[in-house]
Amino acid sequence: MTQTSGEAILISALLNNGDVMAASHFGITNHHFIGYKSEYNWLLNYLEYYGTEPTWEAFKASFPNFPKCEHEDIRSAADLVFKAYDRIQITASMTEAMENLKMGDVAAAHGVLQGVELHRTAPKPRKLLTDMDFLDSWDEPNQAVEVPYRTLQRHTGGIRPGNIWYLAARPGQGKSAHLVNYAVRAVLDGCRVKFYSLEMNENEVRFRFHAALATVFGYKGITLTDLRDRRVDLHTYKQFVGELADRLEERGAGFLDIHTPREGVVTPGLIASGADEYHLNIVDYIGLMRADGGSRSVDDWRVAASISNDLKALAGTANTRMLVASQINREGDHGKEAPILRTLAQSDALGQDGDVVVTMRAMAHNVATLFSLEKNRHGMGGIRFCTTFDPNIGVFDEITREQADDMALMAEEL
Repeated sequence: MTQTSGEAILISALLNNGDVMAASHFGITNHHFIGYKSEYNWLLNYLEYYGTEPTWEAFKASFPNFPKCEHEDIRSAADLVFKAYDRIQITASMTEAMENLKMGDVAAAHGVLQGVELHRTAPKPRKLLTDMDFLDSWDEPNQAVEVPYRTLQRHTGGIRPGNIWYLAARPGQGKSAHLVNYAVRAVLDGCRVKFYSLEMNENEVRFRFHAALATVFGYKGITLTDLRDRRVDLHTYKQFVGELADRLEERGAGFLDIHTPREGVVTPGLIASGADEYHLNIVDYIGLMRADGGSRSVDDWRVAASISNDLKALAGTANTRMLVASQINREGDHGKEAPILRTLAQSDALGQDGDVVVTMRAMAHNVATLFSLEKNRHGMGGIRFCTTFDPNIGVFDEITREQADDMALMAEEL
């Protein structure tokens, strides 16, 4: 069966709609027609000569063998014409470029290929303010992913679609452990989560999540330290792992996918390839990412800024959420309070892109963590709160500052 060409589909759509000039509104000219140029010119000439739209009967009288179809969407038909036209132009340019390469003129070949311009119709305008389709989901549950700390949840409402959050601290302050806690909470709440670990190996990531989930499901003998040192009873560990999928299913949990360094470098393009499949994408951390061109974030603040911009744009286009760890510069390495926003590494770019920026500092003896909500695009900032910190169990609870100070003092006395 012969496939109807894009040109024939577009001509049919113009006649079916009774609007010959509609194709020109999308940038179509007779220059884009190859196989049906005469038919398209006939339409334009008919309208100009008679001052009225041509009918199918008049058209068929001149072109009785034309393959009529019932297509009515002019925009999509115009895109088919553009696609066929671009294919011809690219093929011709590649042929010309190859001829230049045979003659040793690399610059000319490159120039020919660069000169190819792709075409497509403009996006259909949306009546954003007056179209009421968005109200169809008004009664659906809140789309924000809840976070594990009540003060942060109360002041932000959770991580919303299109948001990028930054969690920032100096090295060794527990960022990865807290990101695991965010991920576990989201999964238990039914979310699909992708966790990009850029520095921990597979066992380290696996053990961190197993320790946290073991705490949730009552396996007190399975801790991070004991897993690392192989001190966990093998039978118990196998039982836990074997039951984990069923336990998560019984709880109505979502699922977790993990990317480790073994799978290769992480770029915005890599994250974009599957971002819309997840409610939450977690990156640990941006300083180890690479731009799509291969440049390292850690080498140049402009690369980091570009990556941050890409992640922010991706959160919006994929209708997902980003939670990204970042570093605090050396200026933020002093004092006992959580670092302030201007000490965020690449603070101008990351601070501008971040819908929420949370900084953190481990309190004395790492028994608790002090947080500061440094930026909150849609609410109050400057909010401080504390949590417990015991990476052995991997699940941390919010506590008061007084409780945190008492825990630090007790640890000092031991």
